[in-house]
Amino acid sequence: MSNYELMSQYTEDAFAKEDRLCQHPACGANIAKGDPCFYVATIEHGKPGRYVCGPCHERYQKKAATSVRPAVRPTPGSASGGSSGFAGRGPPDPHVIRQSVNAGQRKLSVNPPPVIPLSHGQSEFSAGPDISVPSLWQASSQPTPHSSSGYTPHHAQASSQQALCSSTGYTPHHAHYGSECDRWAKLSYAPPPSQMISLEILAVHEGGSRKKGGRGTPFGSICEGKKDIDAQIDAPGLIKIALDTIYLKIQSFCPAFQWRYEEFVVRDSRWVDLSGHHAREPYFYSQCIQAGRKGLKSPIFKTKQFALMIVVPESQWCEYEEWTERVEEWTERAEEDEATRQAPIATTAISKASIDVFQGEDYLTTEVPLPKVPLKKTHLHTASSLSSTSSSTSPPLKKAASANIFQSPDRNELKEALRSGGIANVDAQSVYDLQNENVQLYWIATRPMSEILENSKYQSFTLHTAESATGQLTVDTSSANLIGRGGFKTAHPGWLTLASHIPTTGLGSILHQKVVVKRPFIKVFPPNGPSAGTYKVGRYAVADELSKQFKEANVLYWANSLLDLTYAFVNHCVAALSNPPPFEIPRLHFIHAGLTLSFLPGQMIIAKPCSVRAAFLLEELIPGGPDAFVKFIHNTDCDPLLDPSEDGYSTALFLAFTQHVQYEKTGGLAYISDYQGSTELLTDLQILTHLSVSEGNDLFGDGNIEDVVSQFEKKHVCNHYCEWSGFELEAYGRQA
Repeated sequence: MSNYELMSQYTEDAFAKEDRLCQHPACGANIAKGDPCFYVATIEHGKPGRYVCGPCHERYQKKAATSVRPAVRPTPGSASGGSSGFAGRGPPDPHVIRQSVNAGQRKLSVNPPPVIPLSHGQSEFSAGPDISVPSLWQASSQPTPHSSSGYTPHHAQASSQQALCSSTGYTPHHAHYGSECDRWAKLSYAPPPSQMISLEILAVHEGGSRKKGGRGTPFGSICEGKKDIDAQIDAPGLIKIALDTIYLKIQSFCPAFQWRYEEFVVRDSRWVDLSGHHAREPYFYSQCIQAGRKGLKSPIFKTKQFALMIVVPESQWCEYEEWTERVEEWTERAEEDEATRQAPIATTAISKASIDVFQGEDYLTTEVPLPKVPLKKTHLHTASSLSSTSSSTSPPLKKAASANIFQSPDRNELKEALRSGGIANVDAQSVYDLQNENVQLYWIATRPMSEILENSKYQSFTLHTAESATGQLTVDTSSANLIGRGGFKTAHPGWLTLASHIPTTGLGSILHQKVVVKRPFIKVFPPNGPSAGTYKVGRYAVADELSKQFKEANVLYWANSLLDLTYAFVNHCVAALSNPPPFEIPRLHFIHAGLTLSFLPGQMIIAKPCSVRAAFLLEELIPGGPDAFVKFIHNTDCDPLLDPSEDGYSTALFLAFTQHVQYEKTGGLAYISDYQGSTELLTDLQILTHLSVSEGNDLFGDGNIEDVVSQFEKKHVCNHYCEWSGFELEAYGRQA
């Protein structure tokens, strides 16, 4: 019955081994022993197929819905069908397959025979591997050539892979099935390694006090043991085990600190860095091999315990200690302030009006007379110094060669000191003027103009909680210590202490840092109408105040980018020429600032929407005080406000030059105006844009006077910065 070949026949012959009935519902004919009997699978998954007779099988083959794949692939010049198509093939013997499967399932056999893809010669189409009728497998047998050692020649492997790849859905990786099966069988049935070691893994840091002979200081009592480790393990394997074991321990030791795990180093007890050791080379195995007893020539293996250390670099540990000290100082300060607020002081009650008003002056306070606590620089200590968490009493020092001479205090000086100190009393009003706020700070970043243009999310200042920090702000609300008051906002002294995400530089980098606290205000006049200099200072509603402060922050955000664009242009022009410019280029930048939200007590970031009490604009303090503050260029003018004989005139000329650069490089769309501050730090600026930019929208607040930009080319007067040939700027004003 060689004419009957169906792809479903794999382990069953196409002939009935005994009398049986055709399972086709419309047939039911008797199939005698030795007559054709075929198994036809159903299209439904999980439903058994049917054994049918030869005529029913032919009807199945003629039906359009039947999916049949011929087992014999026609070759050019040969007739399709028939047993002649099997010539030249070498399928395996079914009996051998059954023996191999049974042997492979036994525990004693770890080398099941490899499965080798069969080559079926050249074909015109690719339809997957053939599974032939078992009774025809004995037609010929041409096994793949193997050497006596079991090695398969390279050309045989290549031909097998090429034959396998000719079938749709198969890749050269399927040709490695035999070797993979052999490898996993060895791993599955192989007994566990008898040569084992154990590990003791500790967490240490560099620096600080160390025991004699030690090279690291343990912290957090972090020590874990691991046993049943293969003695043949290499250095990368040991590094992975050590980091996986100690990672969560260090994280739980101080979850709030941002550990940089990529900087950790794994070392052994001899302080050898494992990352420098070769891979695939046992690390501790040689230390476990010992000479055999007398009479034994071969060495023996002895199990040992080895120590590994996860080492935190000294620089990172110093950052952790400084961060811990800042948090402790802030916590102590907060507890002291809380105790001060709760202390019973006999005085008049403080009114809680909806509008904080004062006659003539706004509220703000004097400088808090609290001593600064310097941070401990543990990285400057010597090896003999002990960390602050484990310090002990030092032994008494030896007497100096010359003993100190005791002197009694001067009686008159002591009398004056007692008289002055005895009558001292607390200034209750100065205590009441101190206002403590729980705040969340959003820094105003400086982004290059290219990033702003490439990414739409950078085109304005935004409030991202992930990029903010929490802390405490103390504001001096007394009118006597008011830093300044303009037509729209007041400036008060304050002190900022952050508790999280403390930067290394800029706003919030210093404990109890002096800052300027700015808030917009409204003038509240008496009922009978405004009078000369008589009004009360009122505050906006929270929503309105937040909107105004956000616009101020957004103006500073864009000003940082425009000034950065200016200096990028200047640096490019200077670097392109061999001769430097005939003048010194001033280096200025805007003050570090941030928008700060104040929350009601006990209601920080996760509280209800109404928990925001106020919005402050915090700025770093300009050194020198009011005497160093200068207004260089007015908002409605392009020329310096200063006379040539006044201090800061050269800086004003350079700032006028920056306007020229910004106007030209932005295509006449925008530049910075209202320059003021010191000769190094600038503040309270304004962005001016062209009429074509706004399209009727309110851009950058009320200070954006668009008509000034349209008149820039006529009103700007170029100076020696603008006229230098290295900048190649177009001449404006009378120079044109």
